[in-house]
Formats: sequence, C-alpha cells, structure tokens
Amino acid sequence: MALISLNDVSLAFAGPPLLDHVTLQIEPGERVGLLGRNGAGKSTLLRVIEGSLAPDSGEVIRQPGLRVASL
Repeated sequence: MALISLNDVSLAFAGPPLLDHVTLQIEPGERVGLLGRNGAGKSTLLRVIEGSLAPDSGEVIRQPGLRVASL
C-alpha cells in the first residue's frame, strides 16, 4: 500500500494551474526528489502532500498515522 497517493490533483492561484491533473504514488522506502524552476509548483506540491493546502480538485490519500515533515 502506498504511503501517499495523489489522484488527478489540480490547484491554481488566480492564473494558470500550478498543479494540473497530477498523479503520484510514494511507496514505503522510496525517496523522491523535486526539481524545477522558481514558481513551478514544488513547494505547493509539498504543501498538498503534507495536508496544509487543499487541492481544487482530485484526491489525496495518506496512509493512516502518516507524519509528513518539511524544513
């Protein structure tokens, strides 16, 4: 079972979408790196994953008891 699943997640802030139908699965033991230009949506994606920002559409599923931390 995946630790985190994003299914068809979209999010926009008064303009073109930062996240446009994103689908992502992170399995136990996996390490994921995010690369991209400034303003590409990296921090926004992390906020959606940790639950501090709700997507406009789509589904975010976290394994029960999962803790997500960021620096």
